[in-house]
Amino acid sequence: MDVNNSTVAGNIQAIENLLAQGDVVDPDEIEIADSDLPDLTDYVVLFHGDLGTGERITSVQQRWSIEATPWRRFQHVIFVLGLFHLKMAARDALWRVFIHPLSARQDETCFMHDIAQLRPRETGVFASKLGFWRMHQVIGHAGICRRLDCWRVEVHQRSNYKSLDDFASSNPSLNNLQEIANYPAQEYVTNHKLTRTRRQPNTQCDKQHENNLLINKYFLLYEELSYGMNMGNIARVESCIIPWTLIFKATGKHKYASAMTDFLINVHFHYPEGLRKAIRLHWLINPTGKIGGFHAIDWCVELNNLFIKVKNGGQGSNHTVAQIILELPLVEIYQKAHSVIEENFMHAHRTSLHADPDMTKTFESLLNKMLSTCPHFPKIGRHTTHEIPDLINLGYELFDKIPVMLEGHHDETRNASKDIMEEIYIPEAEDIIGEL
Repeated sequence: MDVNNSTVAGNIQAIENLLAQGDVVDPDEIEIADSDLPDLTDYVVLFHGDLGTGERITSVQQRWSIEATPWRRFQHVIFVLGLFHLKMAARDALWRVFIHPLSARQDETCFMHDIAQLRPRETGVFASKLGFWRMHQVIGHAGICRRLDCWRVEVHQRSNYKSLDDFASSNPSLNNLQEIANYPAQEYVTNHKLTRTRRQPNTQCDKQHENNLLINKYFLLYEELSYGMNMGNIARVESCIIPWTLIFKATGKHKYASAMTDFLINVHFHYPEGLRKAIRLHWLINPTGKIGGFHAIDWCVELNNLFIKVKNGGQGSNHTVAQIILELPLVEIYQKAHSVIEENFMHAHRTSLHADPDMTKTFESLLNKMLSTCPHFPKIGRHTTHEIPDLINLGYELFDKIPVMLEGHHDETRNASKDIMEEIYIPEAEDIIGEL
């Protein structure tokens, strides 16, 4: 298909072309000679994509709503927002809160100082508009170290062990470990007490400790979303989307907040039971069949685009639409040829799948820094250069105030929101391959 998917007309052509390839045509145009074709009037087709694709499909359905038949109104097209792009939006929201403000990089317990320990040569990259995969990895690594430090503080307060190694050498029982694990999950992340704590004078609270409790909470929300996607746990993913919708609203990602709100309302209240089940069962797929190997549909689309447009789409002046279409039928042959060569030389999977780096020494360095800065042990009177907002509460407030804001500042607010909402992240090759 040589169509421009960035336009509404291009999306119409793409939808019609894809359906025609599967012999899905307008029921009114089926001739008697083609009577063996099934009548799909009572069926729908799920289309997965990013936020821009969803907006264009919605625009098509609105523009064609005056047509006479359901087929001409595109009522059979049901858009499903891709979770891979949702996770990239979550990554961008965390970047906006923890790294983008200059004042957020000054405290010795801030996230940027964790990055300086984990990736000392890439701090400038993280301060700019970085890709998805780097931020995804750093959130996971920093989250591991922060939770280990929470355990160290809690174990020291309970039994006066100076390190987790000393605690491990005491051979604690499973019940003891479960009891300790439940406490940090409740007390080392921010909760309803934060609002009351921040009302106190600065001399009676620890601002940096409050920031780190919020960091722990947002990191856990991100890792919960990622884990639910990898395991194919749709119920877990849906429960994570609710707080992320509020975070998107608080960080200026209004389009994602509105799109996810509308999507959840449709899935849980508007769609019939059969369609709800179909969307949940086809929101994620597991191409390899391995545990933890689930991927979003839009990630598979981006991977296919990577093979077609980047790896086998020609280079230089030869990188044209005509060349991509010419090479398209041969992509699978190229992949099989590479697989044969790798297997014959006993290099299977080594050219694309690399082992995880050994982060032991890096984690030790970061944990030693946390031992000196005490991000999870309150020090009364400690100040901060940047107070991280409670994004979930802020999201609640913005959802309530949006109609009032539009009435009082109609043009200004609409223009500012338009500038923010136009931003849709396009994944790079590293972002796609990193999910393999």
